[in-house]
Amino acid sequence: MTVIDLQLPGHANGVRVVGSALSRRIRPPRNMKFPQWLQENAVLVDGPKAGQLWDPAGAPYLLQIAECLDDDHPCNRVTIRKSQQSGASILAIAWCLYLADRAPQNILYAAPNGDALKDMNSQKLRPMINAWHGRIRPRIVFRPQSRDADGSTTYEKKFPGGYLSLANANSVTDLSSKTVSRGVKDELSKWQEIPDAQDPEDLFFGRFTSFRRTKEYKILEISTPEVDSGVDFDPDTGEILGEAPGHCRIDLAFQKSDRRFWHCLCPECGQGFVHSIENLRVDARHPHRTKYQHDCGHLISEAERVVGVRAGHWRPTATGNGLHPGFHIDAFISLMMSYEAIAEDQIAAKTEIQKKGFTNLALGLPHKFKGDAPDWKKLLDRVEPELKRGHVPALGLLLVAYVDVQMRGLWVSVRAFAPNRESWSVDAFYIEGDTSDPAGPVFQQLKRETMDRDFPDAFGRKRRIDALGVDSGFRANVVYAFVRNNQRQHPDTGKDLVLATKGLRGWSRPALGQPTLVDIDLGGKKILQGCKVWGVGTWPLKVTLYAEAKQELPPPPALPVVPDGYWHFGKWNDEVYFKQLTAEVLTDVKFRGRTTGRRWDKTRENHFHDCEVGCIALADYLGLYSTTPEQWAALALLRGTPPELATVDLFTPRPVAAVVDAVDVAASIERSKEAERAAAKREEAAPDVAGFLDGYDINL
Repeated sequence: MTVIDLQLPGHANGVRVVGSALSRRIRPPRNMKFPQWLQENAVLVDGPKAGQLWDPAGAPYLLQIAECLDDDHPCNRVTIRKSQQSGASILAIAWCLYLADRAPQNILYAAPNGDALKDMNSQKLRPMINAWHGRIRPRIVFRPQSRDADGSTTYEKKFPGGYLSLANANSVTDLSSKTVSRGVKDELSKWQEIPDAQDPEDLFFGRFTSFRRTKEYKILEISTPEVDSGVDFDPDTGEILGEAPGHCRIDLAFQKSDRRFWHCLCPECGQGFVHSIENLRVDARHPHRTKYQHDCGHLISEAERVVGVRAGHWRPTATGNGLHPGFHIDAFISLMMSYEAIAEDQIAAKTEIQKKGFTNLALGLPHKFKGDAPDWKKLLDRVEPELKRGHVPALGLLLVAYVDVQMRGLWVSVRAFAPNRESWSVDAFYIEGDTSDPAGPVFQQLKRETMDRDFPDAFGRKRRIDALGVDSGFRANVVYAFVRNNQRQHPDTGKDLVLATKGLRGWSRPALGQPTLVDIDLGGKKILQGCKVWGVGTWPLKVTLYAEAKQELPPPPALPVVPDGYWHFGKWNDEVYFKQLTAEVLTDVKFRGRTTGRRWDKTRENHFHDCEVGCIALADYLGLYSTTPEQWAALALLRGTPPELATVDLFTPRPVAAVVDAVDVAASIERSKEAERAAAKREEAAPDVAGFLDGYDINL
């Protein structure tokens, strides 16, 4: 009797069931390219189509990029210079899951910092893994197991044959001791140089050394751009012609690629074209009526744009040996954006910082800052006589001071900041004397005028400064000793009260980076790592200084509403102060007719310029750009602000300048004209050296 003869009526054939199940498990999976896998497995986890499979109709420009990421494509590097809301980030994560499913190997995914990794993992990667596993069996990526060494963790997703490691690009440890063949550089433009270490891109590439000889590796670079240093590039090789400190990393990579742009089709002439912001015909009063003018003269509507994008194609603009695939994605080809949305963003971008955001996030291009200094005479005419020296205004919740150390004295600025970046000069002065002794009379006077000084506020209370920064560019060891001897924690913030700082060149540096420990010589005794030094990214802060200091109140008869970031000056800010404040200009460096870089040039003494740049950095250190409205309200109550003024909501009126009466406005205009005539006479008078220190407290 055979096994088949034992089959009972009405029951399944056990051999056939077991055999078919076994054959399904041992049958090799069908060959599937990444573009096909993407459409059958990648589930969108946010946006209006959350929960649906990725559809190329929503982002047709991603298909060719997916082809380049497939293992059969010979390239080792793919670059995406992109705007926001382009869908490219989902493509990067989907590629990692495709590798785990179809070509298991070790993968390194690096992001600018730990917070970016956490957000990516919790908001995109983990939801995509769960949504994908909800559609397939068996599970590919192992579940997190707290007591199982084989389970996945927050920063390492394991699967049969490999793992996906999430790394902080600013951590030497995260970029070490790994051997991988596939990698993603996420938000590459925000990667920072690691103090006392190699460049993070070099460390990242070092993880692929085992596969370099056989060229069996592939790296995806993806980011919104940041800053254009103004340097020119070789049109054939993409190499920079000169030095470009701080130039956007993703743009450097894109310039070395074959530089592909998505060519949309014009519905009128049928020609392919690349969008340019100069041809966008913005209707400021009715943004929804905005159209794009093609070279043939046709005004393309939003509906025609969608059709043209879906009918478009990639076209490289550079040819040559050794060029890898590079793609530019902007809001014009994103089907999550529209002409109306682009127009609204462009209209809203008024300040230099906002224009940078529009250039980066909408156009997908690095921004070239303007460094035109404000007219010091116009700033002098804006002095507000009603301000009291040494008094903190009602909205000045942050109070900082910064010191520029010179051989024969100290230049000091004290400035208060409001939550909307509006700021007031509280004091500005010069302390004359020998600065070679950190415990000498000059530094003792500095303590009395800053750290130990009580500043009256608008509510009758006394305030102390929240942070004091001291530039260590001159007499560094003296500054280190002073900071170490006087260091303390601020009782409200818990942060260091006194900071030794050092200005750093380059465009991509943060306002105040992470501190480094330095050795100091204290009274003839060497102390290892005795002081922390904080790097200040001065170049972008100089742009911020000029952009916000240039802002003016609306002219009469408009209501003089104070704009965000407006700078207030008092009577103690005189001609010397304003000339120093505007003493630097941003210039192009030329060599044989080509721009080889940009640099800040000093036109005269710039001590107060450096002081105010330092004050902005200290305000950032205290949370000017990161504090939430609830935290601001709590800080306002702590500082003695009445509860009705501490909370900012929908019904809170915008700050308005004191002069609103028509008669007072006319008088103010007349005073402005008189001040202008007086300034002209001063300019024609004696040389600038005369009265150089007039108006300052000179303490011997």
